[in-house]
Amino acid sequence: MDPAAEHDLIREISRHVLTQIAPQELPLFTAASAAWFADPAAAMKASKNRDAALGFGADAFSILFTPLVLQVVSEIMPMLGGIALKATETAVGEEVSALVRKMFRRGESETRPDAAPALNTEQLGEVHRHVIAAGKRLRLDHAQTQRLADAVVAQFVLPKK
Repeated sequence: MDPAAEHDLIREISRHVLTQIAPQELPLFTAASAAWFADPAAAMKASKNRDAALGFGADAFSILFTPLVLQVVSEIMPMLGGIALKATETAVGEEVSALVRKMFRRGESETRPDAAPALNTEQLGEVHRHVIAAGKRLRLDHAQTQRLADAVVAQFVLPKK
């Protein structure tokens, strides 16, 4: 994720958290988050200093939350990114499965606007070669492998009865 997008996401999540735990800090959130992103260590140090907190015109306990929330959210961002990546991989896998299913049901799906595109000759040849190779790995005899490959390719080109 690009740093600007990650910072925006950290701000957004942190703002939502602060709405729940310290809504009184929301008027200062923009300035506090800008200070935190400019120098997280200094912002964390200032958040622990009661005099600095009082200098903002708020009580010491309310001003302490923004830098802490920003820090925590930034630290969990890699974990959240991993979870999002896994969810995306699952969703993409499901989409790929649906597209392959549509390719096999080409005759049925041609009338639907979301139909998968038909495979071109080169792609059909590649599918055929992959099935032949799989048949060889499975030690099928040549005739069985050829019939299997032809049957698979036929599913991509013949309408469903």
